[in-house]
Amino acid sequence: MIVKTTIFELCDRKYNSLSELAQAMGISISQVYRVREGKRNINQKFIIGAMKAFPRHKFDDLFYFSAEPLTVTSDYLLDSTDESAAKEKQRTERIQRALDRFTSATEVHENARLSDLRVYLVKHREPAGYIAPAL
Repeated sequence: MIVKTTIFELCDRKYNSLSELAQAMGISISQVYRVREGKRNINQKFIIGAMKAFPRHKFDDLFYFSAEPLTVTSDYLLDSTDESAAKEKQRTERIQRALDRFTSATEVHENARLSDLRVYLVKHREPAGYIAPAL
């Protein structure tokens, strides 16, 4: 079931424009327009705004339920599902490749640092019996 509204028929008598209606409802003109055009569903904010804009009307005067279901074609579902799965697989593979490159670079860098440290320690080995000065 879909919530539909009659406020657009009622607003012609009370408000001069959708802008005035939106202001009385306390919502944006774009939301009012999108609901009127069927591009957006009616939400709680819209219902509360309509009740403010038409205080003398009951909820049943402003809204009704329609049995028409939302329709989505099977082609859309199949295409978007396949496309979404393919995009997700590509994204996962891209992330894995980046992680592999990062891990490899980190290992190479870490090995180079350890090798440099070994060379430094061998070159700068303290003589036997040397006691480091206290700080």
